[in-house]
Amino acid sequence: MEYVEKIFNVAKDIYSLCNEVKVNHKRCRRLKARIECLLKPVETIKNEELTVAKALKEMLGILENAKDFIESFTNKCRFAKVFKAYEIKEDFSHLNERLNDVALALGLALQTELASIFKGETRKREDKQDIEEDERDLDRVAKILEEALHSMEERIQQAVNDGMEEIKMDLKDIKRIIESYNEKPSVHPVQDIVELKSEDIEMQNKPFLETDNFKYYKGTLHKFPVAIKRFLNVGFSNVEEIRKIFRKEAETMKHFESPNIVRIYGICIDEKDSDIKFLIVMEYLELGSLRTVLQGKRQLSWQTCVRMALDAASGLYRMHQSIEKFKLHCSIDSTRFLVDQGLRVKLGDLELAKTETSIRRTSATSQGSKKMPFISPQQLGNINYPYDKPCEVYSFGIVLWEIASRILPFRGFTDEEIHRKVCEKMQEPLPSDCPNDLRELIDECRAYDPFERPKAGAIVDRLKNILNRISTVTNES
Repeated sequence: MEYVEKIFNVAKDIYSLCNEVKVNHKRCRRLKARIECLLKPVETIKNEELTVAKALKEMLGILENAKDFIESFTNKCRFAKVFKAYEIKEDFSHLNERLNDVALALGLALQTELASIFKGETRKREDKQDIEEDERDLDRVAKILEEALHSMEERIQQAVNDGMEEIKMDLKDIKRIIESYNEKPSVHPVQDIVELKSEDIEMQNKPFLETDNFKYYKGTLHKFPVAIKRFLNVGFSNVEEIRKIFRKEAETMKHFESPNIVRIYGICIDEKDSDIKFLIVMEYLELGSLRTVLQGKRQLSWQTCVRMALDAASGLYRMHQSIEKFKLHCSIDSTRFLVDQGLRVKLGDLELAKTETSIRRTSATSQGSKKMPFISPQQLGNINYPYDKPCEVYSFGIVLWEIASRILPFRGFTDEEIHRKVCEKMQEPLPSDCPNDLRELIDECRAYDPFERPKAGAIVDRLKNILNRISTVTNES
């Protein structure tokens, strides 16, 4: 099987790199041990079964990502590389989560027992111990370098005069990271999702974003800037029942702590007048929806587009791997992702699906028209087809296509024409300059056969690899 030899070759490189790392020794070795465990069932593979092949393809992507990641800790040339080790907790967490995904897939496919080493509580306890030990080592390095800073300044200045600008940048990086590491983390005004009082919220009159079912307003909560989402088309439902659902579903949002998911601060049901207002108070992202950014005039390089796609995929993967295992968004399109001033993309609108259904009185026809380009072929062909992860990946594939092309999907086509073209396995073309590996990923996500569509975790892995490649090429040029 083509992936087996590649997996062993990449694993061999990882083992070698783990012996050379200068920082994060414990976590790198833990990754190595878990990879070694996964290689045992790989050795037993004799036949090229489709399910196993797909799992091995994912595993290869994870190992390639892990290799690049660990290699960054072997660089002896720049001090800043050492300090950036403080900033990679999320990356280690993602790699371990992806190894766990592959362990489950291989376990099912090969009927092997991999569960013990990847058992959730055991893995979290080991990871916590590794983080604490690695950070103690990093603290020692930071103190040594901090003490050396003052004596280095005269030498740095002389070096700069001689044209050695890179060393000056190292000094600035060291100062910045030491300062940020010593700072206390910022505290948000609301720690948990709660039902807020309307008098605590100030909301601007004019919305900055509108959809068929919502309006988004800029506002403040206790003078802290927030976005406020207001439900439209509210029917005459039982307010107490809605409040009960509202509270219950908002509680689930506590489990979605991620830099790529919009943070929810609270909910508010304003019953002051006959026009009852249902509000969600959330993190404010300055640029609005992903679609708004893509339709704007801002220049976006392929590197930026891939980074935005990676953010979006990371949010989707985090939701799929939430404490409510296999939770689905059920309404993925480019308006469901929001973008901040730094072009970081975050997944939103995943918190209150039942509430939305309870209080809406939307036209099914108008809603279907908006969503038609994002509906999977299986659901277009069979109204009773159950919505599942492959359906969601198809929708996300259309979002990726929209990021790459920067135009609306199936623009100018009627619902009937979209239905016919999708069911005939037609895919809209990508731009001619779209990177080949990105093109391949987008086409797989849009594949007619659900089995051929990658999982959210695999999409994240591949986008990381694509971004690394593009970044390397850009830096070299």
